[in-house]
Amino acid sequence: MNLKPFIEEIEKQKLRVEGIKVVQKGMDIAGHRWIPECRRNVHSVSKNFASIAVGMAIDEGKLRLSDRVTQFFKQDEPPGSIQEERWNALTLEHLLTMNMGHTEFSRPASVKEALSYELSAYPGTSFCYDNTCTFLASAMLTIATGCTLKDYLLERLFLPLGISDIQWRASGDGYTVGATDLFLTTSEMALFGSFLLRRGSWEGKQLVSASWIDAATRTQVPTNLKNKPDYNLGYGYQFWTCRHGAYRCDGKDGQYLVVLPALDAVVSINSDEKNAEPILWAVWDHILPEILN
Repeated sequence: MNLKPFIEEIEKQKLRVEGIKVVQKGMDIAGHRWIPECRRNVHSVSKNFASIAVGMAIDEGKLRLSDRVTQFFKQDEPPGSIQEERWNALTLEHLLTMNMGHTEFSRPASVKEALSYELSAYPGTSFCYDNTCTFLASAMLTIATGCTLKDYLLERLFLPLGISDIQWRASGDGYTVGATDLFLTTSEMALFGSFLLRRGSWEGKQLVSASWIDAATRTQVPTNLKNKPDYNLGYGYQFWTCRHGAYRCDGKDGQYLVVLPALDAVVSINSDEKNAEPILWAVWDHILPEILN
């Protein structure tokens, strides 16, 4: 596979990409490094690992999409009647689809802080990308399973994939943040992408149900983000639906894991680039044609 057009485009635009790896049909077909490979914060790609953990807990009967947040947490100060109604309606599925009703992006330091937020929309009616959703889902999983999200995935996902010594930040009240702050290499992200391509199967063992992968990676809610062609095609359970029959994990500053099921291919990219969208456009313009060939 010829990566030269992609590399030239990245360097022409002076985009701070750190590395790329392309896997197709289970084989590494291309890669390039601008800096030596090392683990870095993959930011919101962390959310996709949280989604897999929730799917596993659902498979085990420990969680349900219909579970209500207020079943798991007691708010210190009961909200007013409208807020109480909205909080009582909030489910795990609303959290996974970023439809909590809290319409501002936030990074709560604790469950107590998250539960203090006003729900300005009724759950399920307003898509708003918000770390609070993933954090509360992580905390629900911990209460349901007795394990932090990080520890829960260690034996069930990370070690089977050959990923050890996991670094994933915890909140002050002891829950894995979930939404961000998982540290991985480009190659480790590519392994996760291969696991997704296999619909949750790894080395002959089904780690999470194929039906969960299918549901998580297809559009569950509309997004309709104007002037954002790669963000207006819908959202699944912590996964973005995108063009060309693909879906993706998408983290701040250009952490991309693009999964192309029809082509049996994965593109894994780490970056340190504030203007990240052109990196994804370069994938469509220069990597996709090479995979198609």
